[in-house]
Amino acid sequence: MDRHRLALGLACVLASVAALVAAPAPASADPVPTCVAQVIPFAPGFQTFVTVNNATAAPLTGWQITFQLAGTATITSSFGGSIARTGSSGTITPAVYFATLRPGGQANVGFGGSAVPFTPPTGFALNGLPCAAAGW
Repeated sequence: MDRHRLALGLACVLASVAALVAAPAPASADPVPTCVAQVIPFAPGFQTFVTVNNATAAPLTGWQITFQLAGTATITSSFGGSIARTGSSGTITPAVYFATLRPGGQANVGFGGSAVPFTPPTGFALNGLPCAAAGW
């Protein structure tokens, strides 16, 4: 009788494990636009590159990149958009040719500058969602 209970218990455990392994993964959230920011330092200067990817099925419009930059920093050049700055907060607004990103589209924006003491920009975000950081 004990062998039957052991066999029945083992069968229940195996069935439970099989059910867990075979369970479908939860549905993922809808795709969202993403960004990756890369800062290349060459103290006291830096060059910043931000790639925006529209992973959605709809055009992306009205997007901006925000970032933080030391008050002592100077922005000397930009590409792919225009820079606005108030104190230590900055915003990149895309150029007209990047203003609407088609589904699957990509835009590259950025800027160069310097800061003494050396403090590179940080805290990049696309419409409030943090950008991933890329190494150099």
